[in-house]
Amino acid sequence: MIEEKVEVKTPEYVSLKFEPAGLGSRAAALIIDQAIITVVALLILFITFLGVWGFDMYLGLGSVSPYLILGVVIVMFILNWGYFAGLEYFWNGKTIGKKILGIHVMQENGHRITLLSSVIRNLMRIIDQLPAYYVLGMIMVYAHPKHKRLGDLVAGTIVVHERRAKSKRMSRLDKEIQRRNLKS
Repeated sequence: MIEEKVEVKTPEYVSLKFEPAGLGSRAAALIIDQAIITVVALLILFITFLGVWGFDMYLGLGSVSPYLILGVVIVMFILNWGYFAGLEYFWNGKTIGKKILGIHVMQENGHRITLLSSVIRNLMRIIDQLPAYYVLGMIMVYAHPKHKRLGDLVAGTIVVHERRAKSKRMSRLDKEIQRRNLKS
């Protein structure tokens, strides 16, 4: 298999090469992130409405306040879109799913993602998930030469695999030398 590389020229005229994250790794990271969001959302809903229904039954009110419903809708929106934008910005381009799979988001110029880029990129998820189940986003990632979805194109970002140090297998002799601290 031929590995694709994306070359990034930094403002200091340094050329860096990265492997763009493809559809499989991006989809797997999204599945992990969506599972986390779903569990947290269900916990919020369960705690909120269990508390409200228990309180209403105790007082005999029998109705849920529209302000409470509005509050829950706002919290769910913040959870769904704030999770991605917040974690990507504050966690150096990674969400929990991206961290597990060894991928991260960065600016096309090689810098870390900005807050504005993260917010724009993740608000575009609304369009990327059309008509359902991220079909448009998947088509874009598959068809684009740098594996970008619409959110990446608008925000000027790219999702790449982490650089990993090549592990060197040590012989038993090298391990013993290191253990005894004999290397000078």
